[in-house]
Formats: sequence, structure tokens, C-alpha cells
Amino acid sequence: MANSVIRLNSAELAETAALGVALTDAEIATKLEAGPVGLNAKGSVSVSGVCVDYSGNIYVSDLDNHIILKIEEGGKTSVLAGKSGVAGDNGTLTNVAALDARFNSPVGLACDKSGNVYVADSGNHQIRVIRNGRVSHLAGVAGSAGFTNGGGSTAEFDTPWDIDVTPSGVIYVADSGNHSIRKIVDGTVSTFAGNAAGDKEDVAASAGDIFDAPLGVAVDPNGNIYVCDTGNYKIKKIAPRGWVYRHSGSGVQGKSLGTTAFDCEYNNLRHSSVDRSGNLYVVDANTANGTRLLRVSEIGIPATINDLDGSTYNDDASAVAVSPAGKLFVVVFD
Repeated sequence: MANSVIRLNSAELAETAALGVALTDAEIATKLEAGPVGLNAKGSVSVSGVCVDYSGNIYVSDLDNHIILKIEEGGKTSVLAGKSGVAGDNGTLTNVAALDARFNSPVGLACDKSGNVYVADSGNHQIRVIRNGRVSHLAGVAGSAGFTNGGGSTAEFDTPWDIDVTPSGVIYVADSGNHSIRKIVDGTVSTFAGNAAGDKEDVAASAGDIFDAPLGVAVDPNGNIYVCDTGNYKIKKIAPRGWVYRHSGSGVQGKSLGTTAFDCEYNNLRHSSVDRSGNLYVVDANTANGTRLLRVSEIGIPATINDLDGSTYNDDASAVAVSPAGKLFVVVFD
């Protein structure tokens, strides 16, 4: 299986989202930012996360090979951090050289305006940060799944999956094993919403059982936080005032787009990203019937940007990111 990163610009997004037209394999091939040759040459077989910095550099995480890759303009690909095929744990408060760092199944990535790359180091139950060629521990106890708030060296996560960072530097984490959204400010971790498996909506974020295994989190320019509530087959929205609403999804597992925000169906929501207009982009994985890339409007109605059913790239699409320039980047497998 090979990995590719495709790119769509804003005009293409508007057209395909409005018409619900799937890109053909030939069209995808012309939009490859980094194809199988570049990624596989670095040992990449299972890209699981993507983010883009303000300089246009693309970063992808490889779940199985435990590395973070960098793709420059023009497609030049290099290992940014970690060693291919070597899982490990040196996530301490002491910085290490990026290529000496060891990750364990890294997934979600986020870039801040200073060019730092934040990593949901899922198998190590940690949040790491890559800056200036070095990797440091931000929060979480390596190898210890738990649910503890506090300073970075004592706080605990359970399989953090996705991550986003606001312009002011506040970090939100989809802590999937704890069924919660965690918040990191100045290295201190708190629980922002949820604390046990459940399915609540129209409640305060401090309410308990709100989510079930969330695998995506994204913050829009107005401070709304969108959560891929994967186990409940819904997308939920946390308003700035701290109230949780159902944004999209009937709660029934399926593939129908429906006609309203609350009668559409999702199968396996994974990663999400939001543009400056408040449109949400999500990956809805279903290898049996084709993974979909969807654009969900501000009022929660999804439209298909691409349905990979029957495509060369049918096996999977794993991650999506909107760049600061408004371009959409999607990781697909073929």
C-alpha cells in the first residue's frame, strides 16, 4: 500500500463541494503534492496525520513507522523526527535532537504560527512538540494511560488521537481513550469537555459523558470547537461559551448524506480541519464502501468532495488539513 498527499485549492474546493462531484483517479494524480515514490522512499506506509505551516511546508505522521515527515514545496520529502520502524519513548522534559527522538504510533499533528509542530504521540499517551530541530515533551506520562489533569510532567492521556492549536497558542486534544477533549495552556492540562463514554448534547462542556471515542478536533476562527464524536456517528460543536451541541449526524451508522444536518449518516469519522469561513472538512472512513472526504457547512449539512468508492485510492483516506493559505491537503492510500 502506498501513500499520497493531494492538494486542492480554494476554487476547486468551492466547485467540487457545491456540485458534490468526485475527483477521478486521473485528477487526483495531477494534484499529488507528494506521491508514493517520495513517501515510501522514507519508509512511510501508513500516514495518519497531516498539517501545513505558514511557509507551505507539509508535515505528515506515520503511525506504523513512528516518524514525522516533512514535505517541502515541490515535493521534496525528508524525515523530520524519529527513526523509521523504531518505536520508543524518550519523551521527557529534556529536549532531544529530532532524529534521536522516538515516537510510538504518532497520529494527529498541528502547526502553530511560529512553525512549531505539535504531535499526538498516541502510543506513548503524550503530546510532543517539534521546534528548531529538536523534540520536547509537552504533556503526558510516557507509557502510562490515565486521566489526570495538571502540569505537563504529571498529566495523563489515554490514546490522544487528534490535536489543534489556536493562534493564541491554546492546544486542544481529542483524548479518545478518555472520551474527552483536553485543553493545554502554558503546559498545564485540563479537561475541557467530557470524561466518560456517553452521548450528551445541549449541555455544558463540564457535563460528564458527552463523547464516545472522539477522533477529531478542530477550532474555527470564532472559537467554536468541532469534535468528531466517532463512536456516536456525530459531529458535535462546543461554542465559546462552553456549551455542547450536536452539529451534524443522525447518530445512525451509515453513508447517506440526507437532506438536513440531523438526518445525515457517518461511519467512522477520523480527522477534521476547518477553514476561515467556518466550513469543516472531515474524513469519514469506510474501507468496504469507500472512504469519503466531506465538507460540512456552518449549519451542519455535509456535501461530498470526494468519494473513493471504486477508486484506485479506495483503500483509505486518513487525514485532512486546511493550510493557512486556504488549500486543502488530504492523505490518500492507493
